[in-house]
Amino acid sequence: MLALAEPYLRAIADARTDARYIAILGQLAQDFGFRSAFTLEYSDEHLNVRRVLDSDSRRAVWWGEYLDSGLRKSPDYLKAISEQAPVHRADGSRFAGPGDPLFAFSRRMDLVDITTVTVSHDHRVIGIAGLCGTVELDVRQQGALQLVVYSLFAQIRGDRKTGIVTPPEALTPREKEVIALSAEGMTSIEIAERLGLSARTVNQHMDNIADKLGTKNRAHTVAEAVRHRMF
Repeated sequence: MLALAEPYLRAIADARTDARYIAILGQLAQDFGFRSAFTLEYSDEHLNVRRVLDSDSRRAVWWGEYLDSGLRKSPDYLKAISEQAPVHRADGSRFAGPGDPLFAFSRRMDLVDITTVTVSHDHRVIGIAGLCGTVELDVRQQGALQLVVYSLFAQIRGDRKTGIVTPPEALTPREKEVIALSAEGMTSIEIAERLGLSARTVNQHMDNIADKLGTKNRAHTVAEAVRHRMF
């Protein structure tokens, strides 16, 4: 999983402009067999989109039209997203039918068949990435996508912060072993078997790492550990 994500993680670490982030999204989509990719970053008000990045330049004007239309501003919008699997494949069945105005909007811009990656922090959805096309992803590819997307969001949000950022507390040797194996896509049970620990102890190590990084789920924890080169 980490090997699959690593080229994109290095590119994200070196990127500082929207154009570079968009190029990375386009390359990611192409390499995984999709036609294009985009990210939507939500503001603190949840339903408002703070920033859109899209590798398909045709959609630049469309996003403004769509976001101003009010079609997505329902109380259930983010609730539905938050209840999806972290990596979720969506198709035309999510629309009410051919007459659904949102379907018409989406069909115009190749957004009917998409795979979404939800980015959460503090039990709140802060953004999504979408990859356009019909592609079946295996578990390893899904894990790599989560790593890349979380790293991309962390980098983008970090670019807007000012002041001195305190580096995270260093990991212990055992924590480094646990996070490195987790980055390879291993479960807590598999890591426990590899290291001769209990799954409960592995989960405690992961919790300790998350506390040091200020993260709230495993994908985000691994992405931040990779981004900070902690193992």
